[in-house]
Amino acid sequence: MIRTRKISTTFSIILALIMITVHIPKIASGDIKQITEAEDKLENISNEEKAVLEELFFISQHIDEMEIEEEQISMDMERIQAEIGDIENTIVEKQKEYDEQLVLLERFLVLYQRSGPATYIEFLLKAENLTEFLKSMNIIKDISKNVGELLASLEEYKELLEQEKARLDEKLLSLEAKKTELQINLEKQRALRQEQEDYLASLKVDKAFYEEQLSNLEQLWDANKMLFSEIVDEITRIVGEGYFTMEDLNIMFSFTGIKGHISDDTFNQVLNRHSDLTETIFTFQPGKIIIEIPENHMIIGGSFILAGESTIEFIPEEGRFYDMELEQSSLDELFRNSPLTIDFKAIAGEMVIFNFAVENVESQEGSLAFEIKLQF
Repeated sequence: MIRTRKISTTFSIILALIMITVHIPKIASGDIKQITEAEDKLENISNEEKAVLEELFFISQHIDEMEIEEEQISMDMERIQAEIGDIENTIVEKQKEYDEQLVLLERFLVLYQRSGPATYIEFLLKAENLTEFLKSMNIIKDISKNVGELLASLEEYKELLEQEKARLDEKLLSLEAKKTELQINLEKQRALRQEQEDYLASLKVDKAFYEEQLSNLEQLWDANKMLFSEIVDEITRIVGEGYFTMEDLNIMFSFTGIKGHISDDTFNQVLNRHSDLTETIFTFQPGKIIIEIPENHMIIGGSFILAGESTIEFIPEEGRFYDMELEQSSLDELFRNSPLTIDFKAIAGEMVIFNFAVENVESQEGSLAFEIKLQF
């Protein structure tokens, strides 16, 4: 268990909020007292009130998800519109080149029409010897070659124009699809907000109370999302700075590779010694890793997957905040900007002088086991 400071819960909360203020002033500046009061109110509600609040928070999370999707769709639409502008400019340039080549071809054809094939034959027959005949043939070939090259250029520009116009049509269809997707998303948002308002209205005399509690919960959730990103960054930093020893990793060598495991007690102790952030507890269970931040009333469950040659990444699968279930979109949001990764090469540091790749990682009862394959 990580215990960074043995201080009272209230002081720990205030310290965490001060850290948010230092690092992210736009969220917490001037609101520390308000956030602390919100925590106190949420801790004192009954189980019945918590059940109602959980339903409201469930809807609120889905609204947040819709807003994130709306922002992403809008960004996609801007990108597509920019690409459409580029394609339209390219079409204009290609059309101009095509028209210029067409004018040149018309000039050659006019000359050809004036002289005609008979003139070419007459031109050849006037040759007094073989040398003059061959020179005349080369002149005619040059004229034919120029016409041929112009025709080839026209065909090439025509194909390029068709390709660019096809790309433009594709992007326009994509933009229309995004517009439709955005409209559906906005309608879902409106429906969710109406659902939330209807649910609050059904509470009648308690409506104001639950509106206040929901506002408290959302305020705390926003503050804790930012703090959680700092915690993840801190964990990733500590894990990657070479604080683990061979003894900590329980390394065993064999002809096929390397096996090892690290206990959750050791993992937590190393983090405890090198972190100043709020108490965070890792618990390794069969097939699952639990991350608990008691002072923030947050529990996240998930697993590690291979994310690179020597890196594993934590994937959240479930979680609770103030004992209220977190939706998958909310869990993903916690790690969107700060994924929790462990780089075994960074852990090994100078302990291992050869290249290796992580072949497997598995959470077991009380430990995180791993297998490493040597690369020669």
